[in-house]
Amino acid sequence: MIRAMIGTLAVLAGFAVVERSVDARTGPAGSCTPTDVHPLLPSGDTLALRSGPTLLSPEIGALRGDAALILSGGQSGWAHISVAAAPHLDGWVPADQLWVDVEPGRALYSLPGPMGSLLALSEGAAESFRVLGCHGTWLRVINARTGAVWIDSRQSP
Repeated sequence: MIRAMIGTLAVLAGFAVVERSVDARTGPAGSCTPTDVHPLLPSGDTLALRSGPTLLSPEIGALRGDAALILSGGQSGWAHISVAAAPHLDGWVPADQLWVDVEPGRALYSLPGPMGSLLALSEGAAESFRVLGCHGTWLRVINARTGAVWIDSRQSP
């Protein structure tokens, strides 16, 4: 009976490690392969660029909707980005305020890496996805058609 309890605890601990390792929100800045993204803003609005991944962090700049950005990491629902036109300007924004276009034929997975299964292929013209976070070369994205999925930022259709 004690062996069964220890075995069960070991399995549950293993699941917790695996689940945490693929959580888009757990990686520090620099945990993603740099990926081009764009702010998700209505025309004329701006998005505060902050020095840290919290609303209490000081604002260090403002981004417009036409800004080209490079995503390099994520933490607790925040994305670490740099402005492509000014690479020395980098900071944090809420990850769900970013979007990325995915070309037709891109594989959409349930999880990043070898644990993920192929769910679908993006279809039609390029699809826009809201960014939820990242893990290594993988982006966690969501849209109305597919829900939340993972894409490999290195993959081409």
